[in-house]
Amino acid sequence: MLYAHVEDGTVTYRGSLPKTWRNISGLNLSEGDDDYLKTLGWLPYVEVSVEFDENETPDGEDTVITETEVTSTQKKRAMTAQEISDRDSGAALSEILRLEELETPRRLAEALSDDCGGTAEGRSWFKDNRDKIAVERAKLA
Repeated sequence: MLYAHVEDGTVTYRGSLPKTWRNISGLNLSEGDDDYLKTLGWLPYVEVSVEFDENETPDGEDTVITETEVTSTQKKRAMTAQEISDRDSGAALSEILRLEELETPRRLAEALSDDCGGTAEGRSWFKDNRDKIAVERAKLA
């Protein structure tokens, strides 16, 4: 169970109860004794997450302190055009690297001309992979 310590209307700690706190040893052994913990400023802590759409990002949280618990609800916002562009560019670059790593020396050898031991299948794979890389590079333009 998670707890929050509240002092002067402000949350000063969130998480599991500590083993020692101020002059109290074994505070963690009081888990579940909410009446006792409340006298020390410790309240059950609830985190509420939200679902994110593809073009949304976290934007802080709303924290509500009541007499019986502390609830933090995650906030979200729409991503800016620049954030979307940066994300998409990063994904395209990752895909380019992944595709280029597939072009091992063995694959390149297979793609060479017939007189160097290459195969039609190898050349076809190489061309297809280069086409995929070109598609990803176009996303960066």
